[in-house]
Amino acid sequence: MDRKELIDEIVARVAEKLAACEDGETVEQICSDDARPGLLILTPDHGDDCHVKLESERLTKHYRTVCGLMQDYQVDMDNCEVVILYCLSNEVLGKLASGIYDTPYTRLASQAILSGKKVYVPMERIELYRYATTAPAPYYAMLQEKLALLEESGVVICPQEELEDYILNEKKVPACKQEKPAEVKPVAAQKEYRLTKRVITERDVSEACTAKATCIRIPANSIVTDLAKDFARSRDISLIRE
Repeated sequence: MDRKELIDEIVARVAEKLAACEDGETVEQICSDDARPGLLILTPDHGDDCHVKLESERLTKHYRTVCGLMQDYQVDMDNCEVVILYCLSNEVLGKLASGIYDTPYTRLASQAILSGKKVYVPMERIELYRYATTAPAPYYAMLQEKLALLEESGVVICPQEELEDYILNEKKVPACKQEKPAEVKPVAAQKEYRLTKRVITERDVSEACTAKATCIRIPANSIVTDLAKDFARSRDISLIRE
């Protein structure tokens, strides 16, 4: 949508509001009487897909849809319940995940996340996914971690065609998986067994095993038979030369 089309769109919307005024009511009064929660569409550039969501009958039935760009990003986030982020470029991803808000777009996006709004991102508008087969694995993984941070912060990523279903709760957002911390098993205390024999046999190691030994200390010049080594290995008994 070019500048002229955008201006025409704004003029048309204002004309609709004016036409709806009755009994001396102002546009502001009509808007203030609208009990529907706000749905904010954030995009740095207008496109056909975000414009469709702005006019969606399914959404406008439940929400007052507002385009941040058409409002010159002068939006009161307190009046918004849902925010759709279009065009999550790698630059925007990096900034949001690093706490950098230096543009009107990133400032409003951060406000939405920080204030606990329902934030959605169409996966088709995530630039990172374009490089899944070409990016070096470590670099791609680094950006994936940033995207995961946004998801853990409540941002929902879903296919464009299912976006309205998620917003209207016709598709339930999967609960964040909270992995149970791995159980830390206490390290068993080492029990030593000392041998001073010149030749260490399987029988010697077996006696140490019977005594619940976990390691056997032997002289540096001792000879350990193969059977003794095999027996020690099978019982996880360490042979330590001194």
